Amino acid sequence: MQTKLITLEVSLQADEDQLREAIPGTKMLRSDALRSHIEAKLTAHGSPLRWAITHINPVNQTAHVEAVVTTLV
Repeated sequence: MQTKLITLEVSLQADEDQLREAIPGTKMLRSDALRSHIEAKLTAHGSPLRWAITHINPVNQTAHVEAVVTTLV
């Protein structure tokens, strides 16, 4: 088993298929939908132990995420 520190940049905007999960009147993901979106992205890199949003880019509408994940070697 290997532990890694990774960084991701995820969109705060809902895709067309995620509009039901957006804040009404906007294309911004609700907090619960954003959490699920981030966790889905992280599982592509391993099993997330912990993660945090460390920066929001208001211009690009993205969140910078740092996470610790475990993988099988």
